[in-house]
Amino acid sequence: MPKVVLAGLRADAVRLALTCLSIVLGIAFVTGTFLLTGSIDRAFSYGYARAAQNVDAAVQQTGAAVYANTTALPAPPTLLTPDVAQRIQTRVGTDAVVSGQVRGSAPLLDTNGQPMRTDGLTGNAVAFSADPALFPGTIVAGTGPKGPGDAVVDKDTAAEHKLRVGQTIKVVAHDLTVREFRLAGIAEYGVDNRANGWTLVGLLPPVALDVVGRAGYDQIDLHATGGVSQQHLASEASAAVGGGPEFTVLTGAQYTTAVLEHRAPVAGHVTQILEVFGAVALLVAAFVIYNTFTILVAQRIRQVALLRCIGANKRQIFGATVAEAALVGLVGSAIGVVAGIGVAKGLHALVGVLTTTKLPPGGIVVSGGVVLLGVSVGFVVTIVSALLPARMATAVSPIEALRAQQEVKTTHGRIGRARVVVAAVLGVAGIVLAVLGTGRNDLIAGVELIGAGGALVFVALIVAGPLIVGPMIWALGWLPGRFFGTPTRLAGSNARRNPGRVAATTAALTIGVTLMSLFTVTQDSVQVTQSQWIEFHNPYDYSVDPGRDQTVPFQVADQLRAKPELAHVAAVDGARATLSGSLIDIGAVESSAYGTLFKPVVKSGSVTDLGPGTVALSNEMADSKHLKVGDSITVDPPSGAPITARVAMIYQVATGHGVDWYDVLLPREQFLAVFKPAGDTQVRILAAPGVSLPDSRAAVDSVVSQYSFLHTGSLAEKKDSLAGSADATLSLFTAMLGLAVVIAVLGIANTLSLSVVERTRESALLRALGLSRGQMRRMLSVEAVLMSAVGALMGVALGVGVAWALEELIGNVEGGAVLSVPIVTLGGYVVLASVAGLLAAVLPGRRAASVSIVAAIVDS
Repeated sequence: MPKVVLAGLRADAVRLALTCLSIVLGIAFVTGTFLLTGSIDRAFSYGYARAAQNVDAAVQQTGAAVYANTTALPAPPTLLTPDVAQRIQTRVGTDAVVSGQVRGSAPLLDTNGQPMRTDGLTGNAVAFSADPALFPGTIVAGTGPKGPGDAVVDKDTAAEHKLRVGQTIKVVAHDLTVREFRLAGIAEYGVDNRANGWTLVGLLPPVALDVVGRAGYDQIDLHATGGVSQQHLASEASAAVGGGPEFTVLTGAQYTTAVLEHRAPVAGHVTQILEVFGAVALLVAAFVIYNTFTILVAQRIRQVALLRCIGANKRQIFGATVAEAALVGLVGSAIGVVAGIGVAKGLHALVGVLTTTKLPPGGIVVSGGVVLLGVSVGFVVTIVSALLPARMATAVSPIEALRAQQEVKTTHGRIGRARVVVAAVLGVAGIVLAVLGTGRNDLIAGVELIGAGGALVFVALIVAGPLIVGPMIWALGWLPGRFFGTPTRLAGSNARRNPGRVAATTAALTIGVTLMSLFTVTQDSVQVTQSQWIEFHNPYDYSVDPGRDQTVPFQVADQLRAKPELAHVAAVDGARATLSGSLIDIGAVESSAYGTLFKPVVKSGSVTDLGPGTVALSNEMADSKHLKVGDSITVDPPSGAPITARVAMIYQVATGHGVDWYDVLLPREQFLAVFKPAGDTQVRILAAPGVSLPDSRAAVDSVVSQYSFLHTGSLAEKKDSLAGSADATLSLFTAMLGLAVVIAVLGIANTLSLSVVERTRESALLRALGLSRGQMRRMLSVEAVLMSAVGALMGVALGVGVAWALEELIGNVEGGAVLSVPIVTLGGYVVLASVAGLLAAVLPGRRAASVSIVAAIVDS
């Protein structure tokens, strides 16, 4: 039998090459995603741990930890003063270098004296230790700051503004004075380079404190110089600060762990998405592999029957088929793993280009475990995909060798009725699960139910596929057949002859298009929902926002009110507090803003009931604390007496959309009296009726330009930002799912190629009856287009259905979700799938057209 297997491989080399290519693409994507995932994890870990790698002990203010995960209330960062740092240094002596860590707003000025901005935002200052071991970045040019007049900038800012080591740079301090520094060096901050887009200037710790206007550090780091242990340094530092509960002292190992745990979600979302796409590509490849071996077995009926005639038993037939699959799977998986390295590099570039996610620099790290996993997965998937076709091969009887020609079987009778019953049960169960999911109040639980329901409906489509594709192909091909002649009508008839094969072939395409449609509709719906929520419930023309750790000076709102081009100006304030032991966001908005700049979705109570002694709660906070209108709550501010108030209103929360993301809203007069903020959190503005956008924007900018830390935003910019983010994410998803579609199209090409061989005699007879070579190619092309269109249409229908269920769930949980179906984009997917099918028919069409009429008839 080994000789038979090798002979079969040689005889069907072209057919198996297409199968091998499907395996290569599937495993390349799976391997590439895992390699990229591991590389991103390592790079993020290195990038974030780099700042901690030389920290042997760290002192933080309890409840205000820089990186540790905590739910405690952050206290004002005033305890870690330079005096505390000096006490620690005196205690440890020459055993360690002690340095403070701080970050705060500090805009850099360009040559025109204007703040350097990225997306309208100015930058930060960060403490740069005198000890190179505690540098937060790597110096790539020059040196670190040696004295109080030296500074370091990030390399992106230096490149963009053509800054050179030795020149003078200007920094705006917290009191709006302009400080001049000598540019001593340029630094690379890795994943944190340019502070996620903002400029970054490094100064000696005491200078940084002075520039950002802080009395104390965020953290105090210790670096061992005398070989002492981390535990010893931590103990000495704790003794130096008095060992009280107001300080938290970590060893270097504890601090590094805290950093990585805090930063892990940054890389986690990217890698999880990549793994999902890898699984999708592998699933699509499995469909193609299964379909290929099914067709091969069907075409080898006479060969298998002859083997049975000369003594081969069922076990040998089964083993030969599985062995053939194993060899193909092993070769394809090995090539796919090698190709996966290139895929990983391509995905790394793709993620960086199509999204705002800032991936860390560094090459792809090839892991032996990932290589072994890729080969194993491809090998196993190929064998599993070939088991059922191998079982079918054992059912071939020796008498089949005597048939002159093998007939193509179709699905009829009781098999068809059984499919209807099974498909109906699965479909109904899937729809019921999805509908139940839409009514859940828990978003995660609802998504799980909807996902399970969608999967069942997809399986129902696979089961009922042979019964569905025939009528769909007839409907799609009827009109073209009326106008484009015999080849088009023959194409429709050929596509309907073996609906089981067509259903299996289009299933792979359906998966890819389903997910593309699902992401497209969901993204578009989220974008429309967010845009409408902002416009209807937080309407504003402009907003004034501060920089990091800054506020909007109170006088800014008054200056804006004096502008006749502006009709309404309202301040928004926010702070942190505790409610029943939980850290909450508490805010306030001017009473005049209700109904104009803030139109909350009231779940219970009334806006008119808000006044002294009352509060408004978000629905999430009310649910979590089991509160209702009329109940009393007690809020504990960071300092001062607790606030006891009656719940007057519960409103729908909309995280990140505007004022209504706060957990609790207080009357503004009470908020200012209790929290005593240095300024407003934000100022919202409505332009006066009839005033043009340029004039109203100029009026706002005339005030904002006086404050280097402030940034003017607008509703239009917010919507553009939402649209840009959604478009970038959708582009990434579409590009990555495109590989699954490519694999599916290869499956169509594979099916057509095998079908051409299967219909050799038929093609020759058609040629003998007058069908030209061009008409033969057209017939195959139309057949491929019809198959592709059927798979794409089923995918669009299923994707839109699941997206509808998700939007219903979001609307039930979050409130106000809008379903938006971009018809043009979805139609484009169907057209692209059809064009891809057309391309897949090129080679099979040429082969069918080149068949010798006489030789084919005689040979058959």
